[in-house]
Amino acid sequence: MKKIATLGPKGTYSDKATKIFRAQLNEEYEIEYYPSIKKVLNAIGNTCDYGVLPIENLTEGFVSVVLDFLVSSELKIVSEIMLPIQFSFVGKAANLKDLQLLYVQYVAKGQCADFIDSLENVEIITTQSNMESLEKVKESNDADGAIVPSDSYSESEFPQVIENVNDYPNNATRFLAFTNNAAPDAYSSARNHKTSLIVIDDNDRAGLLEGILSSFAKRSINLTSIVSRPTGQAFGKYHFFIDFEGHIREEKVTAALDEIKTMNKVKVLGSYPKSGILHEQ
Repeated sequence: MKKIATLGPKGTYSDKATKIFRAQLNEEYEIEYYPSIKKVLNAIGNTCDYGVLPIENLTEGFVSVVLDFLVSSELKIVSEIMLPIQFSFVGKAANLKDLQLLYVQYVAKGQCADFIDSLENVEIITTQSNMESLEKVKESNDADGAIVPSDSYSESEFPQVIENVNDYPNNATRFLAFTNNAAPDAYSSARNHKTSLIVIDDNDRAGLLEGILSSFAKRSINLTSIVSRPTGQAFGKYHFFIDFEGHIREEKVTAALDEIKTMNKVKVLGSYPKSGILHEQ
């Protein structure tokens, strides 16, 4: 059976995003779970046909390991999934002041920093997944707690539950589905599309960023994000990761990219249907 790679274990937000993407496909796919982002990326095109990974969080920004991998890989983006991210505190003790140990996944830790900082004399144990945090607290003693996804537990399981402990109430994460063998998404004026690309810094041209922005602005192409990542070759040298509204088959987009290609190398990662935040899944 064909496979889709994603971060494990089952029950994570990555798992949820992968199941949404799987529903978009016309064939049956098995989900293969991996312990790290790098292992998911390396599986795509080898042991798995697709991979689904987080690329951007509303509060934490972009996932740099994915961006850096895309510079030298042949992966293409075929879909975008945006999920609301809500965390709760669950505890074995009825009173928060009795908490002694807190399990929290390393990404969730950054997204719930205000709540964690408010705790006094509590040992913080960082886990590799939200599901690991949940399993750890279920197995632990009466003075332990965990930060877990809001839909991952039953309130009857824990004497104390505090909902929405994330720093920002509208927290959300953007996921992308990748493959190494995909034709561009068919263009339709009835659909809203997004395109992702990288401008590779392969020369010392001055004013590169200004030129890129001008090429899009004079054609009224709306940029949704632009992120710089160091090339690793010298200080001051950066690749630019750009997302914008539009499809590479649109005339104005083609014109903008042709102009940018006269300045630097452009690597198109794909055009795909634009997603909104999926609040009910």
